[in-house]
Amino acid sequence: MKRFLLLTVITISLLQTKQALAQDPHYSQYNEATIYINPALCAVSYDVRAMLNYRSQWQSISTPYRTYGASAEFAVKHTKTRKAYLTTGLMAYQDVAGAGKMTQLHIGGILGVVVNTGAHGKLSFAATGSFDQRRITGSNFQWENQYNGYQYDANIQGETVPTTQVNYADFGFGVNYHFSKSERFISSNDGHRFDIGFSMYHVNTPLVSFYNTGEAQYLKYITHASFTIALPRVKANIIPSYMLMFQGPSFELNAGVMFRYIISEAAARSNLTKSMAFSAGAYYRSTDAFIPQILFEFGKYGVGASYDINLSPLTPYSRLQGGLEVMIRYNWNPGYGTAVGNTSGPKSTPYFK
Repeated sequence: MKRFLLLTVITISLLQTKQALAQDPHYSQYNEATIYINPALCAVSYDVRAMLNYRSQWQSISTPYRTYGASAEFAVKHTKTRKAYLTTGLMAYQDVAGAGKMTQLHIGGILGVVVNTGAHGKLSFAATGSFDQRRITGSNFQWENQYNGYQYDANIQGETVPTTQVNYADFGFGVNYHFSKSERFISSNDGHRFDIGFSMYHVNTPLVSFYNTGEAQYLKYITHASFTIALPRVKANIIPSYMLMFQGPSFELNAGVMFRYIISEAAARSNLTKSMAFSAGAYYRSTDAFIPQILFEFGKYGVGASYDINLSPLTPYSRLQGGLEVMIRYNWNPGYGTAVGNTSGPKSTPYFK
């Protein structure tokens, strides 16, 4: 009964804050999971990048919700098309929620194009397609009709779910404008860059109901922007950003700022000095959570962690325990530690001939 009441409170609270239970899994460190929010961000800032993401939330409930993700992105360049190049990416995540083990498996790919619009600008377009699977373990659920008037009674037959697995294809697309400029390197204090974009997911409105009711996935719209601003005469950057999502009757706003301190700068044409930086900051997810975050970058690698501190009406149940999230990143270049926006320098990935 206690679990049923908790689920009821969660449902009512989420409806009040316009946050739907059926929203897609997503990460608080959205700047470290960029191709999940816009496929047009694939291989724009980095020629080659690979990432691992892990998230665990609702630790105060008997069965925490967990999300595992991995992605890789590549720039495909040719010497005859230096004004534009193709991008491709792969991504996969699995989200497992609650005692009923409601699981969503997502395996997708990205194909896009990046057009150089000037010395410092890039306009990118990309489409994404995926195979998705949702499944549940219905025998683990506790239903309202199993309450006998005094307590939960497992001997009472619960409801029957018509199907426990749904498979479907899903598609989306996005557009992004990237600007980057620096006299030296992104690890220097004179580097500036920003991304601003728009994406749409579930454009084919796939059917996702376990009850065969014809319930379709809502279209999801995302707008986002991120800015890296160099501080004058200081080896540091301020990095404000936001992400706004709409999906059916639900919406979510994430916004915040990171402060990056440059510990050491990369050598221009050798590996004698590695770039190193430490970042700290915080984000706020509307009506839901305050999210402190840290990030350590060394050479081609980055490790980040964040923690959601729940501020919603669910606080008495979560006891301020939100979600722990960890990220590991590898990038070839360009980006942090190499020339901003330069994809043809000595450390760049090669062009195909």
